[in-house]
Amino acid sequence: MEKAGDEIRSRLRNIQRTVASYAGIISKIAGVDVEVVDDNLYRVAGTGMFAAGVDASMAQEGHVYRKVLETGKRRVIYQPGEELVCQGCPNFLNCPEEIELAMPILAEGHPIGVIGLVGSSREQKLHILENETLFLELIEQIADFISVKAMERERALQREALLSTLNATLEHIQQGILILGKDFRVTDCNRAAMEQLETPNLAGERIFLEATGDNLAKYTEYSLTALGRQYRLMGTYLPVPQPTRDYQSVLIFYRSREIKERYFETAALPAVDKTSILGSSPATLKLKEEISKVARSTSTVLITGESGTGKEMVATSIWRESDRRDKRFIALNCAAIPESIMESELFGYVKGAFTGADPNGRMGKFELTNEGVIFLDEIGDMPLYLQSKLLRVLQERKIVRIGSNQLMDIDVRVIAATNKDLKKMVREKRFREDLYYRLDVIPLRVAPLRERLEDIEDLTLFYSQRFARKFGKKAPRLTEEVMDALKGYRWPGNVRELENAVEYMVNLMGEDGTLDVSMLPEDIRTGSREAAAPTENGPGKQTGAGQILSLRELEKNAIRQALLQCGNHTAGKAMAARKLGIGMATLYRKIQQYGL
Repeated sequence: MEKAGDEIRSRLRNIQRTVASYAGIISKIAGVDVEVVDDNLYRVAGTGMFAAGVDASMAQEGHVYRKVLETGKRRVIYQPGEELVCQGCPNFLNCPEEIELAMPILAEGHPIGVIGLVGSSREQKLHILENETLFLELIEQIADFISVKAMERERALQREALLSTLNATLEHIQQGILILGKDFRVTDCNRAAMEQLETPNLAGERIFLEATGDNLAKYTEYSLTALGRQYRLMGTYLPVPQPTRDYQSVLIFYRSREIKERYFETAALPAVDKTSILGSSPATLKLKEEISKVARSTSTVLITGESGTGKEMVATSIWRESDRRDKRFIALNCAAIPESIMESELFGYVKGAFTGADPNGRMGKFELTNEGVIFLDEIGDMPLYLQSKLLRVLQERKIVRIGSNQLMDIDVRVIAATNKDLKKMVREKRFREDLYYRLDVIPLRVAPLRERLEDIEDLTLFYSQRFARKFGKKAPRLTEEVMDALKGYRWPGNVRELENAVEYMVNLMGEDGTLDVSMLPEDIRTGSREAAAPTENGPGKQTGAGQILSLRELEKNAIRQALLQCGNHTAGKAMAARKLGIGMATLYRKIQQYGL
């Protein structure tokens, strides 16, 4: 006979020992053998001649039990093997049984098994017939007992499965969860709670919990003390409706960092680091070296430079090389934010702080950046009254949200940047002198592009290839004339202007992938010619680019610009020679001499 496998776990098999005990009781009272089958027609329990067949399938010979399971009604078989219900059974017309009482076990009105009381001799048959009513009542009562036990066990298994599911869920959610009993003693906690509080399992430990009075988003801020450490948490405290000693309340919380990630996420930053600062000029190499030296410090940095030189890239590079690279970096442009909301952007506010505020409250940039780096661009545009508040943050390393009286410790590295002359602004009383010196601990200057012409080729190649990929064009090829024109321009807009110029050129580029002078923006073509033209300063005087050029460089630039304007072919060279006032032989000699 087929044995019941573990894959079949009926309600009766879940309480198999209990069923076997009840079967034994019936057998002793009735003095006959008893068997119990489940709704899969597997023998769950048996006495006497049925004991050896426990866990066996009765699908072949269990015709009576199948009928009882189908109808949910009891059956008394007075002539086993001969009655209509016995047809199809292997023991039809040859059944060893003399009589059988079959009683369904009902759970919530549905059959979950059958109790069979079997007489296998004439004496047992007579005994059963004499006590038929009593035995039917007995096994019906026992069937009810078994049903109750089966349902209790099923509910217990369901509770265990639910608790197991809940525990597995709690271990995989981001919120920290503390289950608290009497006197705020921790009954249990999940992995997220241990990770966020950076402690081992707190079960059994007493905590101290107090609301600070501040609310942000849909959460209340709490001060929690555990194992001698204090934490600030944002979360929800829930009393248990029917508390017991060990289950009185639940705290669901995030550390402030988690709230920042979940509800106040800022735009993703590009993967910028020091290697992203392109160029091989002395000024650029010096800047990269300075970044490496100051990155791991916690001191404030003040980056100065003209617009478009890449000050934010320098700030981002410092962050990427610092010990805070795994923390947050938030950039705030002081010139782009209206003065009326700048304070709330920096320091945040609590629920109901002022008319028109977000009803949930809001975290400020300093709080969001805690343990990370904040970049205050265009610091020269910060209003004077906010300069004093920023000074206090730099001095005390504490902030207060608008509408709150709670001081919050912060650990933020400040990097500021400006294209203005802050020293001049200090003299004019437009910038606080004490704040200036607090910011200017580590000064970094980003040179304008006209002072690092050697970088132009690297930058142009990078931008041209990037825009070619973006526009689905082949890799660009730059002519020497284009590169000379780019190097001869003053670049008042610095790297940003160069990037825009290259994007413009790649848009005009043909299928051959060549970038030539005709594709240069008009301002650059004109500006390059003007930069190369003789000035009233004369040879050796300071040029419009801010550099003092030698006679050799002036001559080289003049020849280069003449060739750019007239063309590098034979006719163009002849025209260039005439414009320069030299002969063709001299021009060819100079071209060879200067490598043009």
